[in-house]
Amino acid sequence: MTTDIRKLEIGPGAHRADGWHRWDIQDGHDARRLDGIADGQLDAIKASHVLEHVSHRETVGVLREWSRALRKGGDLFVAVPDFDKCVSAYVNGDGAPVEAYVMGGHVDEHDRHGAIFNRRKLAEALAAAGFDVVGDWAGDANTCAALPVSLNIHARKAGRVRLPIDTMPDVHAVMSMPRLAWTENMSCCFEAFGRLGVPFVRAIGVFWGQCLQRLFANIVNDSRYKWIVAVDYDSIYDAHDIVALRDIAERNDLDVLAPLQIARDRNKVLTMIRGADGKPAAEIPADWLNREHWPVLSAHFGLTLISTDALRRMPLPWFLGHPGAKGDWGNDRVDDDIHFWHVAERAGLRMSITPRVSIGHLQLVATWPNPADLSPIHQYMPDFHREGRPE
Repeated sequence: MTTDIRKLEIGPGAHRADGWHRWDIQDGHDARRLDGIADGQLDAIKASHVLEHVSHRETVGVLREWSRALRKGGDLFVAVPDFDKCVSAYVNGDGAPVEAYVMGGHVDEHDRHGAIFNRRKLAEALAAAGFDVVGDWAGDANTCAALPVSLNIHARKAGRVRLPIDTMPDVHAVMSMPRLAWTENMSCCFEAFGRLGVPFVRAIGVFWGQCLQRLFANIVNDSRYKWIVAVDYDSIYDAHDIVALRDIAERNDLDVLAPLQIARDRNKVLTMIRGADGKPAAEIPADWLNREHWPVLSAHFGLTLISTDALRRMPLPWFLGHPGAKGDWGNDRVDDDIHFWHVAERAGLRMSITPRVSIGHLQLVATWPNPADLSPIHQYMPDFHREGRPE
């Protein structure tokens, strides 16, 4: 096997596609083992109505083998019979050869099916094998992927794809921060924005929203800048995160894009979405993690990319805290940052989070020695103040 193969079509049969190298059982190649293909060698794999011929017990293992041969960010185009469509065709009695779709044509020993799929099952198997679902693909004409019952999924090998680092003269970074801050966060600022040639300014004060609005306003009035990156003083990130955020935002015509970030000492993503009932919800559907981005009602200003054009469409004030209905600052209050998201939504801004970019969140943790075996016991500081030292 030569190392110059970049695109592999598994199980093409009589089909021939320009630029794709054949990998077919007729030529002695097993779809379950890509022998001779190096780890990360391939840019793309296409497998049209192949996976269902493998035992359902081996589905994830085969997908992991295909993932092994793909580079990070490599594309997988997979097509299988959609069992939901087959059932519908059977119930409707439209004359479709449903038995062959489900069980195989049985024209030879290889034309037998060992698994059934619908969209949810295939998406879960892909996720278990390390793929993100990108969307659908049209399928090739005159192949099984063109059948009316075909489920054609475009997936991408997960993993951090590092786009080329280049200067960003139309991006400006800002931070509202206390008088004393994390040195690790400052290192991120210097290294990331220095590599990108992005100017960085900060405002120091206790009124976070006022500081940030003044910084935003100064940059919005400068026609050189298309994007603002709002950084929190306890975020951990690098230049590749900023490059990826901009790439995703511009390709999807987004006005605001935030990365995934977990709340300090809580297992909760810092975002709010609109639930199926139309009300704000904090729980993210599992299949959304396969998306490149999803719309949000609010997110965290940890490393948030904001369009200056979009800010010009938003009425002032951009940041303003509101007490609750009783005039207190209880759970029904609106903080300065949440006010921003409310104003942005009313202005019609396209606001999203991307699971393709994850950043860290600094916090204080105490590490105690376990007297029994000297193993470390880690404790969040809020837990220490609430509960005392660990048993």
